[in-house]
Amino acid sequence: MMKKNSTTMQHRHLSARQAMAELDLQVLWRIEKGAMRIDSQVGDEPVSFVRLALPGDIIGMEHVVGVKDSITVRAITEVSLAPVFYLDDKQLTKLLMSTVATNYQRCREAISLRSGPVDERVKRLLRMLVDESVSEAETESEKASACVLPSLGNIADIIHSTRETVCRVLNSLKEARLLVDGDPEKMKRRHLENREHVLQLSA
Repeated sequence: MMKKNSTTMQHRHLSARQAMAELDLQVLWRIEKGAMRIDSQVGDEPVSFVRLALPGDIIGMEHVVGVKDSITVRAITEVSLAPVFYLDDKQLTKLLMSTVATNYQRCREAISLRSGPVDERVKRLLRMLVDESVSEAETESEKASACVLPSLGNIADIIHSTRETVCRVLNSLKEARLLVDGDPEKMKRRHLENREHVLQLSA
């Protein structure tokens, strides 16, 4: 029988850019809030971005199933994690099946983030990062949603672009009022990342 998560495990909170320790990834966690990036390295090959992990996703399954790659799981925004408990292999199998389906979808999304015009790739990523738990103001044509921006470096790496290009796109969205500071009085205008914005999305 495979190792079960201990019922003594506690919820965890990670700040942006904080990575999970290898020991932490030997058990399962569910993302309650925020976003994480999964990177993989095989042998001496360069580290490569694999996919995002978003609220509801389970992380740590790679270790459970014996993946040999070196996996890095890092928060790109502030993250809240809840331990995932299972009683036996039957419950674990159900979790595994669900996780495989979700990870397949996340890999498809990752591919979509790395092709096409850069401005569309940035918008696609921001839509993925929208906090669905925040109440939304909606009309027939658009809706406003809360979105916490990762660092420029993370955005550029995830969509396979440069920081300068990403910065130009974000500033263009701000000028068009498609991306607005959630609390402008508390923000430094020069820095876009790691703070909440309001994103205007087409219906």
